[in-house]
Amino acid sequence: MVISGDTRPHPALERLATGADLLVHEATFAHEDLARARETGHTTAREAAELAARAGVRRLALTHISPRYTRDAPELLAEARALFADTVIARDGMELEVPYADASPAA
Repeated sequence: MVISGDTRPHPALERLATGADLLVHEATFAHEDLARARETGHTTAREAAELAARAGVRRLALTHISPRYTRDAPELLAEARALFADTVIARDGMELEVPYADASPAA
C-alpha cells in the first residue's frame, strides 16, 4: 500500500508505487483545472489515474478532493476510471479490502 499526500505526481512516487496493491493519491481537481492544480501543487484525477496505470497498481483510491465537488465527486471518479477502472473515491472511515495478490478465490 502506498499513500501519497498533498502533492503533484512525481517519478519517485511512481517508482515507489510500482506493483502496489493499493495507491491512495490525492485528486484535488478535474483535469480541466490542470493549470490551477500545477499552480497550487495538487493533482488532477486524470493525473492520479495515469500514474496508477504506469505504476501497475491494482487499485486506486482518490483523496483530498476539493470542496467544489460533491462528496462522491462523480466527475472526478469518471475522469479517473476512463484511464484506470479500479478507482474509488476515498471517504473518512472507509474500509477497503486489499486481498493478497496470490490469494485464490474461496471454494
